[in-house]
Amino acid sequence: MKAVLIKEFNKDFAVEEVSVPGIADDEALIKVKASCLCAADLKLRDGRMPHLKLPHIPGHEVVGEVVEIGKTVKKINLGDRVVVYMYSVCRDCYACRAGRENLCVNIVRMGFERGGGHAEYVAVPASQLLPLPDVIPYEEAAAIPDAISTMLHSIRDVGEVKVNDTVVLLGVGGLGMQGIQLAHVSGARVISVARNDRKLQIAKDLGSEWAFNGNDANLVANILDVTHGKGADVVLDLVGVQQTFQTSINALKKGGTYVLVGSSSPEITFPVGQVMFKEIAIRGALGMKKETVLDAIELCRLGKIKPYVTDRFPLDGINEAARKVKEGKVLGRSVLIP
Repeated sequence: MKAVLIKEFNKDFAVEEVSVPGIADDEALIKVKASCLCAADLKLRDGRMPHLKLPHIPGHEVVGEVVEIGKTVKKINLGDRVVVYMYSVCRDCYACRAGRENLCVNIVRMGFERGGGHAEYVAVPASQLLPLPDVIPYEEAAAIPDAISTMLHSIRDVGEVKVNDTVVLLGVGGLGMQGIQLAHVSGARVISVARNDRKLQIAKDLGSEWAFNGNDANLVANILDVTHGKGADVVLDLVGVQQTFQTSINALKKGGTYVLVGSSSPEITFPVGQVMFKEIAIRGALGMKKETVLDAIELCRLGKIKPYVTDRFPLDGINEAARKVKEGKVLGRSVLIP
């Protein structure tokens, strides 16, 4: 089969013929129909996970068709359309027992600790397969297991966004365009921030009530103005650098919540006094749980949100796709089609 490979860190992805993976008794073989390219794939390529065993097939946002089933697999049939939940968890550690399986201490992530789905086929535990309704095209569905589910977890579970909350999304792109729709469906009033005017227009089309350019020196003043001086209830930082962190703290109301979804900078200076006197809650958001993915699938099935996928590439186009992601030229999500 054809597959994308990381063969050397800080080098282009390779696309080569490799063996179709075998399956264990509790696994299934999936013919990949589409997989989304994530910035995390670029971080792997660039050596941000130095203990990764090479060569490695990346790809953790995968949808496809079941073409082979292990001996002990039940409730999964040949030909089933499926979304692959990226996490394999132990269900026995303190995090799993507390209902926080995304923090499982024994977690194995497809595309990270085990081979991923930027390939024609991928083998996964059958427990990670979730039904994909016929009404959702494969190319759109590829955004569900991470981009949409991560934002649903960040907005609903971590940010605890409520009806009529004012929510700021800092850095709208592949994740943010999904988040705008989810926050809007939650009944929130959405403020989108980006440095690209085209993205700001799309943000408004997707349900953002206000859209501000991140380069504007009056950004915080604009947010305070539309919230009548109060500030935002929740800020979701999809970038995670010093500037976006400080902007978030300045733009939040007293008692507001900052949710860190993206982490571009390894360290950020912390304004201790400001956080304390405004009693701001600072929370990290990591991935999703299986129930989050199931809810995301249902929201898409009902047409409540539409996966925002803008760029499509064959597997051989992986390096062009990666370049566009790195340069910030992708308006939504990029999908690879084997």
